[in-house]
Amino acid sequence: MSLLEIKNLQLEFGTGRDAMRAVDDVSFTIAEGETLCLVGESGCGKSVTALSIARLVPTPPARYVGGEILVNRKDVLRMGKSDLRQIRGGVVSYIFQEPSASLNPVFRVGNQIKESLKLHRPQFATDDEVIRLLKLVGIPAPESRLRDYPHQMSGGMQQRIMIAMALASEPKLLVADEPTTALDVTIQAQILELLRDLKARLRMSILLITHNLGIVGDIADRVAVMYAGQIVELSPARALLQRPLHPYTQALMNSVPKLGHELERLQAIPGSVPNLGQFPSGCRFHPRCPKAQAECSVKAPELVEVEPGRWVRCPYWAK
Repeated sequence: MSLLEIKNLQLEFGTGRDAMRAVDDVSFTIAEGETLCLVGESGCGKSVTALSIARLVPTPPARYVGGEILVNRKDVLRMGKSDLRQIRGGVVSYIFQEPSASLNPVFRVGNQIKESLKLHRPQFATDDEVIRLLKLVGIPAPESRLRDYPHQMSGGMQQRIMIAMALASEPKLLVADEPTTALDVTIQAQILELLRDLKARLRMSILLITHNLGIVGDIADRVAVMYAGQIVELSPARALLQRPLHPYTQALMNSVPKLGHELERLQAIPGSVPNLGQFPSGCRFHPRCPKAQAECSVKAPELVEVEPGRWVRCPYWAK
C-alpha cells in the first residue's frame, strides 16, 4: 500500500510571464516501510519537492499549479490549516541539512525535543520520554546530555538530536534532506546505519535526498533521479546501480570513483544544471548529453516504463 503518492506535481515561483517552474510534472510513490532515494545535482529541485509533501514551501512566492500529493490517500494540496498541522510532524517528519543551523542555540536539546512531544504527544512530554528517544538514536549518557546546548555536541551528535526530534511524533514517513552532507565519512556511515535500524524497528518509510550515489546502495529500495525539476529515471536501487539507463544517471555513476580502478582524473559532467527559468527547449539534459540527437533540442521526452518497474525520460536510452 502506498503511504505517499505524488502525481504530476507542478510548482512555480512567481506569476504570469515571470513564473519559473521549479518542479515540473513530478510523480512517484513511497510504499509503507520503503526507502526511496531522490538523487541529483544541487539545484535540480529535490528539496523543493520534499518540502512540498507537507506543503512547507511558502506560498507566495511559490504556487502549486497542478498535481496531487496524497498522504494516506488524502490530498495535502486541498487540506486546511488544521489538517496540515496533523500531517506536519504527526505523519511526515523532516531531518534537514546542517543540524547546527537547524537547532536553536539558546535552548537545551532536551527542551527542543520536548517541544515536539508537546505538539504531537503531549501526554509523553517528559524527561523520561526524551531520554528514551536519545537512547533510541544512540546518544551516550542521555540523562546528562539532555541538558546540553547544541554547541556542546559534535556534528554527528547534533544530527542524532535532529533525528530524535523527528521521531518524537512517531511519524509514518521520515524525510531526510542530505542528512550526512556536513559530516565526515565515519559519522556518515553511523547515521545511515542508524536510519536503517530505525526504519526496521519503527516500520517507517524514508525519503532520503542526496547527491551522493554511494549512499544509495547502502539504504535505498528504489531510486528517483531528478534533473532540472523533472524525474528522469525511476528504478529499483540494485537495478539502477548495476545498469543505469538514462544518460544523466550514467554520467552521475561515471563521476563516482570505483575501488580497484586507478584514474588520474574523475570523469566530470560537462556544463552545469540550468538556472531556474532558463531551462533549454526539448530535453533539458540535451546540452550536456553525449547521446543527444537533433530532435532532442526540440521535442521534450516523456517518462516511459521501458522495463518492468523501470521508468526513463529518454528515447535513446538503449543506444
